Amino acid sequence: MKKLIYILLSAGLCTSCNFLDTEIYDNPDAETIYQDETSCMSGLAGVYDVLGYAGTYGQYLWGDLDSGTDILVYNRSYGKDNLQPNLYTHNNTDGYIKDCWLALYDGINRANDFIDLINQRTDEQCGSARNKKMYIAEARALRALYYMNLVAYWGEVPLRLTPTRDLTTQLLEKSPQEAIYAQIIRDLKAAESGCLPADELNAPGRISRTTVQALLARAYIWQSGYPVYADTWEEARTYAKKVIDSNLHHLYGETDPAHQGYRDLFINMCSNRYDLEARESMFEVEFYGNGMDRSNECGKVGLYIGISQGVTTDPDVPYAYAWYDATKILYRLYLEDGLESDRDAEREYKVNVAKDKGDQRRWWTFADYTYKANAKTGKIEKNYLTDANLTSANNYGRTGNPGKWRAEYDPVRPWARNNSSINFPIMRFADVLLMFAEAENELNGPTDECIKALNRVRERSNARTLLQGEAGRTDNKENMRQLLFREQTRELCFEVPRHMELRRRGEQFYFDRIRMLYDQTAPENPNCGASSATVGYERSDVRSVPAYNISERNLYLPIPQCELSTNTICKQNERW
Repeated sequence: MKKLIYILLSAGLCTSCNFLDTEIYDNPDAETIYQDETSCMSGLAGVYDVLGYAGTYGQYLWGDLDSGTDILVYNRSYGKDNLQPNLYTHNNTDGYIKDCWLALYDGINRANDFIDLINQRTDEQCGSARNKKMYIAEARALRALYYMNLVAYWGEVPLRLTPTRDLTTQLLEKSPQEAIYAQIIRDLKAAESGCLPADELNAPGRISRTTVQALLARAYIWQSGYPVYADTWEEARTYAKKVIDSNLHHLYGETDPAHQGYRDLFINMCSNRYDLEARESMFEVEFYGNGMDRSNECGKVGLYIGISQGVTTDPDVPYAYAWYDATKILYRLYLEDGLESDRDAEREYKVNVAKDKGDQRRWWTFADYTYKANAKTGKIEKNYLTDANLTSANNYGRTGNPGKWRAEYDPVRPWARNNSSINFPIMRFADVLLMFAEAENELNGPTDECIKALNRVRERSNARTLLQGEAGRTDNKENMRQLLFREQTRELCFEVPRHMELRRRGEQFYFDRIRMLYDQTAPENPNCGASSATVGYERSDVRSVPAYNISERNLYLPIPQCELSTNTICKQNERW
């Protein structure tokens, strides 16, 4: 099978047309495979390959399995009675759950097999001792990433560390989360020295040393929360600080006075242009093509999550299903934390709401236009929201299509209805800064270092600089903790596993946030003192369905039936 993986890109801001065509061995002969550098790289490409499956980052990990939260919801009214995970109507035979589980364990088994065989090869067969160390390091980092997704969605799972080549090695009990995190951390620590520095890689499609450090920070933060409560904030801070101190990564456009770095970061991502100066995007899942050739390397980013466009008669505008909406709950967050005091609210409300003022992430995260057909020309045009539209109280509760990834920037032509070449980010430097701020706050409260890291993220997008000691925000650890949750949501929405981000803050917090989707209270708009739209949605609205359906068993996904049938000593998850 042939798959396209981007191994080497020329220096500077490059396009994804510069790739090497790397052959992958799906069923290698253990005795004859991996005899030279080329075949070793092909095997490593096979471990990366799973990242692009529909069951992983091709679709399910950001869409079908991670929507139905406080910030992203399924929007098809005709599907409100469907059996699907994002409506919490699923069971353990659900196809999305099965495919994701199988894909993640496929990646793990490929990593296990590759590590086992490369360990048996000489340095010469691998090209050099450095290459051998690098191959094993990247495979272990990928194995850790696959397990991070398993623990994020399922909690306790079987911990497979050796190749599963037949049914005799299939039987394995679930391991507790503590053991899974311990293995994730062992793998990442072992990978740290072997992975190449980011400035020796010419694209974010491979795991660099600083990406490993960032994943370590994430793993330490995750296990510090519910249900493990490992209290590894010091380690999280250490590894986030390593990335910052490397000086290899910066926020894209953070010195741009026009404050459009956030927008331009995602335009570059959608356009398959790689920034090798700031390197904010540290690790991406790379997609290629439109599905009209044999590569089969496409994703759904920008199409299934994107700006709705349902007309096929205009070849100059891409079709996009846009199955998901960003919620009113998320929209409100962009209007919070922007004013210095309540006294400023009425005076500054209109300025803050205006599209060219305030936090510029808002009108990239939310599309500020819809598509419409010109009755005279038949062409598709953008119908932009005006500032007048936005000053009404109802728009304080605006719902809209997510605009982070926009199909119009996909460079591959012709556009396809079901396939895109837009990449998906797994780790950005902005996430590292916010992880550092969170760990620093948990250890020492809202220190100057904590607030400085937070403000770097905010200032890049023209959000107001926060000061030390602001009441309700930076004046104590708990207020800072809540502020950082809001900031992480504003910056990283749709990128990091939302269910995990809610759950690690506590079981009650998890359910309370999702049940906000049916909250019919209409609190006062803090930016203008007027009444606002309701927090959530009416019972008849499909966007409220997750809140009505979610129950205590939906804290984690169920172990799929396909696993229980073949691995008979694996027990179903609690509450299922």
